Amino acid sequence: MKYRIFESENSQQISQQYQVPSLIAKIIDQKGFQEEQLKILLNPRLIYHDYDLFSEADMTIDRIEEAIENEEKICIYGDYDCDGILATTILVQAFLQRGVQVGYHIPHRYEDGYGLNVKRVEQIVSKGYSLIITVDNGVKAFEAIERANELGVDVIITDHHEFDEDLPDACSVIHTKISPDYPFKAICGGFVAYKLAVALNGNKHDKYLFSLAAITTISDMMPLLDENRSLVKRGLEFMNQQKYTSLELLLGNTQKYDASTIGYTIVPKINSFGRLPEMIHPNALVKYFLKDAPRDYMIKIADAAQKINQQRQKMTNDQYQMALPNANAQYLYYADSNLHEGIVGLIASKYTREFEKPSFVMHYDEETGLYKGSARSVDGFSLYQFFMEHQEYLKIWGGHKLAGGFSLTKENYEKFKEIIDETLKDMTLESYQDVILIDSSDISLHAIESLKLLEPFGMANESPLFLLKNVPINKIYTLKNGKHLKIEIDYKHIKLNALFFHQGKMIDELKNEKVLDLVGQLSINEYRNIKSIQLIVKDIHPHL
Repeated sequence: MKYRIFESENSQQISQQYQVPSLIAKIIDQKGFQEEQLKILLNPRLIYHDYDLFSEADMTIDRIEEAIENEEKICIYGDYDCDGILATTILVQAFLQRGVQVGYHIPHRYEDGYGLNVKRVEQIVSKGYSLIITVDNGVKAFEAIERANELGVDVIITDHHEFDEDLPDACSVIHTKISPDYPFKAICGGFVAYKLAVALNGNKHDKYLFSLAAITTISDMMPLLDENRSLVKRGLEFMNQQKYTSLELLLGNTQKYDASTIGYTIVPKINSFGRLPEMIHPNALVKYFLKDAPRDYMIKIADAAQKINQQRQKMTNDQYQMALPNANAQYLYYADSNLHEGIVGLIASKYTREFEKPSFVMHYDEETGLYKGSARSVDGFSLYQFFMEHQEYLKIWGGHKLAGGFSLTKENYEKFKEIIDETLKDMTLESYQDVILIDSSDISLHAIESLKLLEPFGMANESPLFLLKNVPINKIYTLKNGKHLKIEIDYKHIKLNALFFHQGKMIDELKNEKVLDLVGQLSINEYRNIKSIQLIVKDIHPHL
């Protein structure tokens, strides 16, 4: 990994102006927050933009109230990822709190594909439903909504995905990007659903549903700014206070709720149902997350989530090893009928993360002759732009700069590889990670505890990475039978420990070093009510 070192020139001024430690001031300087952003960031007040700011807010509520009054059958139609599953749960629970039972459907990744489709619309209508509400999908469901209109069924779209100029002819659309008065556009499907849920229940907030919306915001990697940051910050407080059974069973006993544990522990378990629906249909999770779910059912589903996720992990690792030999010097382009369609994106992500190179990984369907794939990229090569420029070779495509999905016919498989070759041959793609240069005077218990001012960290507000140069080393040794490296650091005014996980093998190389340069994240370790400072090392260099 190459580093872009940031040396703060304004930290003293920022520290004085906002009365924050120098460590925080250097982070603020590096992130380049504008004054207005900074005031919001350092202000504990909750930011929440009202449902009424959506352009079609009133007509949506009016149509739902009409359906409730006339005892119409209502169906919530979601998506098979964490955002879509929890968004569905949020609305189903909101209706239950109004005393209204509604139907719901989470699409099966392989039988339904993404979003509302004609076949499901016809099935929903055949069961007597007269109102469909989409969550986390719908803005591109032109055929399905046209069919619903032909059958006399209204569709309300609630979504957050990008769309072209036209929208389907729905009864109404709840979407930030068609709402000029809505001030912050980048919210996810679960948060949109939560706002509708609040409006349906007389503008009363609900701590549990609020917490589910916070999880969807983390899972969909939305920018943790503005109301998203407030949502996640307050949602984490609720989760840690309330200890909701549905979340406790997925989290495990030893962890606390923060953006990282949710992103790495809870979200993958939820997503695994959508990735491997042949094991258990993701519809089961909506029932699991409802407030009145029977405890024995919850235990059964949580246990299944653990097993399905372990299976997903094993398949990802095994199939990643199959893919690796097919990489060339610049990228990975790989397809196989034995690759599981639900994990091609995970394989692509793993490769790009490990090698910092673009990846295109596909499942080949022998029956249809279609290659269905996921792509990941690095700075300097925009997948969105690349797909757009060469869309004549793609059956479908979507995504953004660094991640996307696509499908190819058999005829275009080799041709598309040639185009990637041609595009990347003269490109030098390098990933850089920003690090903030600090020194020992920036480090104190108070300064590190003050990092909470800037939390939660996540997309667009990443956890800061620090560079400490000329670190005086007291002692280096290994832990856990040589697995991890521990470094005792002795500054004149403070002592701290550095931990470099899974790097015990470096002990021979470093054991005689007296001074090192360390890159890592600072945190507080609390053991038997005694607090100490620790550096979680990401990279290490003998001092030059």
